[in-house]
Amino acid sequence: MLHVDDVSLDFGGIKAIDSVSLEVQEGRCFGLIGPNGAGKTAMLNCVSGVYRPTSGAIRFRGESLLGLAPDQISARGVGRTFQSMEQFEDFLVLDYLLVSRSAQFSTSTLLAALRWPSLRRRERDERARAGETLEKLGIAQYARHRLSEVPYGTQKLIDIARVLCSAAPFVLLDEPTSGTTSGERPSISEALDLLLADGRTVVVVDHDVDFVTRHAERVAALDRGVLLATGTSREVLADPVVRRIYLGLVNDG
Repeated sequence: MLHVDDVSLDFGGIKAIDSVSLEVQEGRCFGLIGPNGAGKTAMLNCVSGVYRPTSGAIRFRGESLLGLAPDQISARGVGRTFQSMEQFEDFLVLDYLLVSRSAQFSTSTLLAALRWPSLRRRERDERARAGETLEKLGIAQYARHRLSEVPYGTQKLIDIARVLCSAAPFVLLDEPTSGTTSGERPSISEALDLLLADGRTVVVVDHDVDFVTRHAERVAALDRGVLLATGTSREVLADPVVRRIYLGLVNDG
């Protein structure tokens, strides 16, 4: 579904990504692990159009994504979550979920201004869908809260709820457990399972190796922009170079 071919990304002579190639199969979960500065989020930003690679190719369902703006890539079916939601903190939770759905529909300004009956029905349907998603995740009580009023771990769950509400078949999860407590992580794990059960393809970046390997059928390990190993979680964690770099992290679980 996604082909990353020999991608490099330079920032002023510093290589954030150094000739990395990856392949993500449809309907599967693919994990990216690595320490800070490994290039994990930089890779997600290249796929989602935030950054343009210095060299290489990125193809989604056979179509090149290079040169496309983030909204154009999103319209092609690539959704993502964010490490920080500060820019959305004034949104009501329910409205935040609806953002992902409104981008899926094209509506003339005139029809929107007239509040055409079909638009009102669609809005009711979308609000019902968003509410059902919050119910599934056990956080419906926050629907009318502003994001800034919601606990941090729940914010991370709400961001996954947003992509669950979207029609995106391909989802990039950027550090979904970062800053969360051990008590909050099972709910985030269940939300990822819902994405996969819904037939979505998922690429997950996270510092929690156990979390990633619990869900991802294939894993890639990066360090300072270089691909160290790729394969099943067992193969990658058994790799001598990966073990040397991650020894403390793997032992800590």
